[in-house]
Amino acid sequence: MFIDMEVFFKRVYTVAFRLTGEEGLAAEMAANAITHAVNKLDEDYKATEDILQLAIIELIKIFLNVPKSHCNYNLKGIQRALLELKPINRAVLIWKDVLGYQIDDNIPVPDCTYEELIKQLVHGRKELKEYISRLEVALTPETQRT
Repeated sequence: MFIDMEVFFKRVYTVAFRLTGEEGLAAEMAANAITHAVNKLDEDYKATEDILQLAIIELIKIFLNVPKSHCNYNLKGIQRALLELKPINRAVLIWKDVLGYQIDDNIPVPDCTYEELIKQLVHGRKELKEYISRLEVALTPETQRT
């Protein structure tokens, strides 16, 4: 099954933005990942789910090599909560919970066993939940009146 190229580009960029929270960096990372994936396109230059997964794999590899200082921490809500996670937790959580891939589906995290990745996923989910809980408490009407 083929994916419209515009949809393909938007999906890769969206994942890059969720990883970084910064438009310029996300665009640059998405372009690099797409360029890498284009080499794998069929002769009709049509993208498939497999090519999308390859692009996301490349995107996560790129992201894990980006210095943390390049990420934008001036965002709010879920995006901000994701950016509070360690890069490995963020990458695994996005891979599994945002993209819906299985942990054993070629996730590009070097030197980590399946068990370690599951630990990172569980830890990332816990931190995300705690951050959102703190945010909800801070935004309740009772706390805003004082």
